[in-house]
Amino acid sequence: MRNIVARLRMSEDGIVDRPEYWLPEYAGALDRLMTGAETVLLGRTTFEQYAASVARYHDAVVPLDRVRKLVIASRPVIARPHTEVLQGDPHRVLRALKHVPGADLHVVGSVTLVRSLLRWRLIDEVSLLIHPVQAGFGTPLFEDRRSLRLISMCAGGSGVLEASYRVDYAAAATSSRSASAGRWGGTWSTDSVATSASTAIRTHA
Repeated sequence: MRNIVARLRMSEDGIVDRPEYWLPEYAGALDRLMTGAETVLLGRTTFEQYAASVARYHDAVVPLDRVRKLVIASRPVIARPHTEVLQGDPHRVLRALKHVPGADLHVVGSVTLVRSLLRWRLIDEVSLLIHPVQAGFGTPLFEDRRSLRLISMCAGGSGVLEASYRVDYAAAATSSRSASAGRWGGTWSTDSVATSASTAIRTHA
């Protein structure tokens, strides 16, 4: 079974959303996050920001154009090369896609999507580029990091740390057993993989 890996940039005070406000050099912020990825998952907002930035450069070919993109959106998005809009219930389709042989699926940016996938227990790993800057405001991805197990860390350029974590849902469930809400909001899902593949799953496999 392949993994779903969330790739995000994070400030030293733990903020992952709206990096355009706190990241000194935001241009090309998605490029490094997608290094080595064959298939990326994008939320509508992140994809439209990417498409708009490409348009400003006269429709130039950028690294994200060279990989397969699955966009989760409830309405049509701007067409780009190698782009598909995920059809059907994203929870069930992505859960089923994890069981289709192939390379890992990488969620690039798209914090809202990442939070939904965590709530559905579909994120297997979280890969963070931790920048030595204070965001000062924003929402952290995790309320309780006891649910993360560090699997690798190295120092990059300009003081940026690259850290990868395995998500331990059992630990998260134990620490919040007395609460009715899940660690990332909502209730823990017990939905199982559909027994028959839908048209959407066959399309995006």
